[in-house]
Parts: sequence; C-alpha cells; structure tokens
Amino acid sequence: MNRPVAIVAVAVLALGVVLRAADIIDGVVAIVNDKVITYSEVMMLVQPVDRELRRNFSGQELEDQRRKAQMDALNTLIEHALIVQEFDAKGYKIPETYVEGQINNRIATEFGGNRAAFIKTLEAENLTLSQFRGQERERIIIEVMRDQRARKTMVVSPYKIEKYYQDNIDQFKVGDQVKLRMIYIKRGELVAAGAVANGQDSASATNQPAPTNSEAAAAVTNSEATAGSSTTTVAEATTVTNVSEVPLTNSEVPSAVSTTAVRGATTAMTAPPAVDLQRKLAEEILAKLDAGDSFESMARVYSEGKEAKEGGDWGWIGRDILRKELNGIAFSLKPGQHSRVIETAEGYYILEVDDVKPAHTTPLAEVRDDIEKTLLQQQRAQMQEAWVKDLRAKAYIHLF
Repeated sequence: MNRPVAIVAVAVLALGVVLRAADIIDGVVAIVNDKVITYSEVMMLVQPVDRELRRNFSGQELEDQRRKAQMDALNTLIEHALIVQEFDAKGYKIPETYVEGQINNRIATEFGGNRAAFIKTLEAENLTLSQFRGQERERIIIEVMRDQRARKTMVVSPYKIEKYYQDNIDQFKVGDQVKLRMIYIKRGELVAAGAVANGQDSASATNQPAPTNSEAAAAVTNSEATAGSSTTTVAEATTVTNVSEVPLTNSEVPSAVSTTAVRGATTAMTAPPAVDLQRKLAEEILAKLDAGDSFESMARVYSEGKEAKEGGDWGWIGRDILRKELNGIAFSLKPGQHSRVIETAEGYYILEVDDVKPAHTTPLAEVRDDIEKTLLQQQRAQMQEAWVKDLRAKAYIHLF
C-alpha cells in the first residue's frame, strides 16, 4: 500500500552515518515503492562532487558539505526511480534497438568506435554491459518524460515580462563600454645598445656604415654642447675606443669641453646601456600606426595576444575587464584613436578604440525575448518541481 513519507531529520542523520562508514561493502539506503536504492549507487553519483569538495573544504565544513552532497544524490536517485515508475505505469515503451543505438553512438563519440576500449572502461568502473544498458535505458526514459512535460504549451504575458524588467532593472544597466583592439608584444632579452646600433635590431635590420674618427669627434662635441642628448649621441660613436686617436684641434673643441669630459664620454661608449629589441619593435609598430597603417592589419601580423587572428579585436568591454594600467588609457581614448606604447612587467601594449558607448539602461525592446526565455525556463522548472512533488506524495518512500 502506497503512503506519503516525509524525509525527516532523523533519516538524514542516519544516511550520514551509513555513508561515512568506511568498512561498509554495500547496503540499502532507501526503498521507493518496489525500487531499492543502495549505498553504492549513491556513492557512484556523488563521487565526482566528493573529489571537488575534498579540494575546497576540510574538517567539519567538509563533513557538512559531503553530507549535503550525499542527500542531494539520494534525492536525485529517488526522483529518477519515481519518473521511471511513472513511465512504466503509463505503459510506455522504449525499443531496445533505440537503447542499443544510443550506446553505439556513445561508443563512436567517446571511444572512437573502439568497443573493446568501452568494455574495459566499464570493467574499471565495476559495471557489466547489462548494467550499463539498464542505466542508459533509465537515462533515456527520464529525458523523454521531462521533455514531455516541458513541451506543454506555456505563455508568458506581456505584463509579466514588463514586471520582470522593472523588478530587475539593475540587470539591464550597462556601464561605460569601449570597442577595443589590442596589440601585445612580449618582453624579450636585453641586448647591448651597440649591437642594436650596428644593425642587429630585428625590427629594422638596417646596416649603417661605421663613422670616421672626425665624425665620431663631432658626435662627442655635439653631445657635450646639447643638453639632454649626450647618452644617445655618444652611443652612436661606438667605433671610437681611444680619444687620443681623434685629431681634435682647439677650433673643434669648445672651451667648455674639458679633456675629462671627453674621457667620460669614452667610458660611456665602452659600456652602452642594454635595450629590449621587443620594445623597439613596439615603437616601430606605433610609428607605422601614426603614419596611417591599419591597426587591424598590424595586430594580425605582430601581436602575440590570443586575439591576433581577429585583428586584436576584444569586442565591447566594460571598465572591469582590463588591468588597471590599461583600463584608464583605454577609456580615455576617442573612437579611432590609438595609444602610445604601454610598458608592463610582461610586455608592451598598444590599444585602439573603435567606438564608445556611455553608461545606459538597455531598453525593454532589446531584452524582451531574453526575459521571455528566462520566464519560460522558470515556469518549466516550477512545473517539473510540482510534478515530482506529486509523484513523491503518491509513493512509498522509506529511508534507512
């Protein structure tokens, strides 16, 4: 005789004790009408979740989470049993040929058609082919029964859509957005500046003739006479190794330039600062962009970011997407404008903004269809819940 049975706290605690028993081989944890649900069935369903819980929790919190996961798994098995029983009670049938076809499809997609590998996997999971066939049949039945319930005609009224929109207006508020493109160049190894000057720059790769002694002397003289440019000019005179070899006359050296200053310049030439060729590449890309080259084309060729194939296109992004040092620059650019080279710890960035959207609330007309889908899903979920609740009310369920 069927009778409704409530899942009470005592039963929950009893299940927790059963499932924590390390030395138990198997046992009955529930009876649903004439269907027996065993400990091993519960543990098989909860095993993937249990592994995740062990990674994220410990101590009493882990035990509480495991107990909840075990009860969720048991309730799922109870629901499945009730749905299959309802299917059988209505006299529905699933052809065995259909079940076999579904199994063959899984072997083809998951095992590349290798039936032997499939059988070995079943053996590793302590399953026979007959048991797996039964599980597959049950899965198909549950899917068919749920789909049958979901296909019932449901209508969402315009009033409900508008009410949902007003009640959840914050969901439809959009902050400032930019349509962004990005070129990213990874940092490279540092190379001596002299090597770059002699034509080892991978970006430009041009060989310049070595300066003569008189040209080098002029470079040294100009470097001392021009404020703020001494380092760059001296680096260009890399062929000068001994100032005494340079035939300077009094007319060539202003009175403000002392022998000590020239010797200091020679020392700077012998130990030039190291540079990153990747930085120079980024600067050359920027120069081409400034000259009018296409950002999209340059990104496809040079960018090392994952969006390179799409011309560096990031699409529409909000202020919460980019890192701090990029975010401020991106949202300061105007449509069609690109940034300078932005240096970070891992590389160099150049940004371009294609378009800008100021903060706004998306109009109802643009989200009406999405709201309707959401409400339909909610209705289906409520219908499924009510259906299973009704099946439970008519069933005999006993927990051990």
